[in-house]
Amino acid sequence: MNPHLLSVNDLIISDIYQLFNQANVFKTLNTDSIEKVLNGKTVVLAFFESSTRTRISFEIACKRLGAHTIVFQSNGSSVSKGESLIDTIQTIDQMHIDMWIVRHPYSGAADLICNNVKGHVINAGDGQNQHPTQALLDAFTLYRHYGNLQGKKVTIVGDILHSRVARSTIQLFQKLGIEVGICAPGILIPRNIKHWNVRYFSRLSDALEWTDIVSMLRVQKERMQDLSLVNMNEYSRHFGLTYSMLERYTDVIILHPGPANYGMEIQEGIMNNKRILIREQVNNGLAIRMAVLSSLITNHSLQER
Repeated sequence: MNPHLLSVNDLIISDIYQLFNQANVFKTLNTDSIEKVLNGKTVVLAFFESSTRTRISFEIACKRLGAHTIVFQSNGSSVSKGESLIDTIQTIDQMHIDMWIVRHPYSGAADLICNNVKGHVINAGDGQNQHPTQALLDAFTLYRHYGNLQGKKVTIVGDILHSRVARSTIQLFQKLGIEVGICAPGILIPRNIKHWNVRYFSRLSDALEWTDIVSMLRVQKERMQDLSLVNMNEYSRHFGLTYSMLERYTDVIILHPGPANYGMEIQEGIMNNKRILIREQVNNGLAIRMAVLSSLITNHSLQER
């Protein structure tokens, strides 16, 4: 496995299944019996963008593996005084940091940081570019549900244009032999979509006739310059998941990276349906992130780089 995890492209198929196997082991262990492979290591969680699930998941994963964690958030730091990203990162790096977990609103920020620090770097989401551990936990959730993923069909529904989750999961799913469809209004589809090797659906009801799995995405209003371009009522009518859909398509399972916009992409009150695996994704996310952290540290010492 590479010394950093910046993109799904850093992973080969054997890496993915090694991480799945390690995550399965972590799920069987009590907290006290987990080997502290990060003991004595300092990990900085550098979050320049808001996060709940990813940040907390990574922080717990680090602590269960024995690491000392420092949570850096740009609010209240010298970044708010105008300090550049590079100056901030290089200043912190002088304090002998072993690993960086980075979230940033700009695509490519994780690569930039990786080129300016000595420790391992994990991309926890950079702009519209990549979110590799989200892709891993989604695929791991499907792996635990189905076993063999070859030939399964997944439809990703929602704001494809602004979604790093969509870009990462499409790449990872295709590596694993999963056929991928997308379903979104034209205004929320990237211009280069013809190069992604995906099937397109203009309505969720059409996609449900074809797919085994639906991965719902929220509309990322914070990344839109003109909110009037998307009619929210029309969006919900054509792309929202409802009770009646779950009742009609009884074999389809549902993923969602969170947070969910209830009443828009998913109907209020259906979270307890056993085929909606959102809570399971969160639980699996902790195990897969522990597997990533463990693999980076045990497979690559800092001296090797």
